[in-house]
Amino acid sequence: MKARRPLATGLAMLFLFLLLAGLATRFWASNRIIGLSGPTHIAVNGGQVVLFAAGELLRLSSAGELLDVQPLERTGLAGDPVDLRFANNGELLVAGQRPASIRRCEVTTWDCQPVAVAATGLIERQLKVLADAGPDEWLLTDARGDTLWRLSPAAPPRALLPAGTLAGPNDLAFADDGALWVADTDHRRIVELVPTAAGAYAVGREHSAVNEHTVGKSYYPMMLARAADGRWWVTQAADFSAAQADLLIYDLDHGAQARIGLPDGAYPTDVAAIGDAALVTDMDRFAVYRVAGATRVVSLFGDDRLQSRLAEVRQQRNRLEKLSRWALAVVLVCGALTIAAAFLASPAEKRWTRPPPPFDWDNAPAEVPRVAGVHWLERNPAVERALRLAGWLGLLLLPLLVLGLLTLYLWMRAQAGAAAASEVESKLSQLGIVLLLSGILLIPLVPVMWKALQQLRNRLGTDGRRLYIRLHDGREIAADPAQLLYTDRAIIYREHSLPLMGGKQRPFYQPGEVETWLGPLLRQANKLSATEALRYQWRHRDSGLLWRLAVALVLAAVLIVTLMAL
Repeated sequence: MKARRPLATGLAMLFLFLLLAGLATRFWASNRIIGLSGPTHIAVNGGQVVLFAAGELLRLSSAGELLDVQPLERTGLAGDPVDLRFANNGELLVAGQRPASIRRCEVTTWDCQPVAVAATGLIERQLKVLADAGPDEWLLTDARGDTLWRLSPAAPPRALLPAGTLAGPNDLAFADDGALWVADTDHRRIVELVPTAAGAYAVGREHSAVNEHTVGKSYYPMMLARAADGRWWVTQAADFSAAQADLLIYDLDHGAQARIGLPDGAYPTDVAAIGDAALVTDMDRFAVYRVAGATRVVSLFGDDRLQSRLAEVRQQRNRLEKLSRWALAVVLVCGALTIAAAFLASPAEKRWTRPPPPFDWDNAPAEVPRVAGVHWLERNPAVERALRLAGWLGLLLLPLLVLGLLTLYLWMRAQAGAAAASEVESKLSQLGIVLLLSGILLIPLVPVMWKALQQLRNRLGTDGRRLYIRLHDGREIAADPAQLLYTDRAIIYREHSLPLMGGKQRPFYQPGEVETWLGPLLRQANKLSATEALRYQWRHRDSGLLWRLAVALVLAAVLIVTLMAL
């Protein structure tokens, strides 16, 4: 059996290495998967189409012929765009976020220049941009600030609506009559904004996204495009926890009229009008659809080169997802095998047997040695050093917890990238709230630490007849041994719990001190089991126990809230 232990130890180390390798592989694959999304944004201008997918800008003809492919870096943006739009002069507007930025690109040379620089730092999420009537004038929606802005060279950014008019606005476009229509996402409507004499806007017609054509919770309008007949094509997403979205047609006067039957599993994220049809991006199926305006027939858009390129990205993502699942399986299996190998590597006599009691009460001397005055038990020097260190750590505990939670949140933000999808952004916001609540709810750890240190600073002594307790605040208590209770780890007197042992069976006092000086006294006391000791402490309102129970409940609540939010 002994010959097997080195083999089991070697296997445990091997399985542990494989477990860590599995974790690293899953982390790497997950990071790569984030950047391999299907088409998310599309813009149309006469005879050309620009599409964003998997970190690239693809330029196509109106017939779907792939003409050009450029990396997003050509635009100067650091992260994925949140909007693509053609300006009136044929230049492509590419909008980014965190910080908000807009680039104007000439799509044949891909010469890109920053515009609307006043938006920098103004908007953090779901920026949508539209060229206004004047040169270098822009309209922007701000989904984080619930605002519609106008930017112009001669004036600072101006909010065009009273506060509360919009909630999480996204796409915006002009109708034929000059009115501005906005996808008012969190109000679950599309709304007409009519120009006022003061240069702002007032609410005109509005149509609810919760209607007879809405399926499930797909009632958050995100993107809209004006059809050739004056109606609106509108993409409507479900709540951000579900990968579900639809494409609806709205009449300007009568509201929703039809829902387009896209392929099963489609997730439309953007829509653009092209002639009498619409082009719709499908992020999950790595496709672009052409929807005929008259017949509403859905077909794939793009030539074989585009289809092959999107299929290649999809296959790469599928391979990484498969690798990620296998890596998770390796982590789970190797975790179980590591535990099993460690079990086999340990001596058989130590696997199930309980460790011997720390103190040999039965062989304690019959009487306490004679002493003048009170003999205070000599503490373990290592315990004294640990108590001093714990005092400093107690002061730093809460700041370290807050710093750790903040670091975790910022790290996840960094992993998601500067242009995270809306559902990822929502999840990160939820996680931020959960981590904030966790930090607040973990505050009770501080008094628990403080109370535990107080108990550990209490000292024990005896004059041969009674037990003396010197509390942390300097008070001394003399106790009759018959009133004492004890376990193998602590002596209990009324509401006071006086530890004898720390973690890993580390005694608080020098060898022989407890048996020699306390053993004779405890022959008159009652010994309790661990369960009986907890019951006694509960009845006598031991503050240390109550604080520990409170913290346990808080941590359980934090865990439940976290699991529900994620």
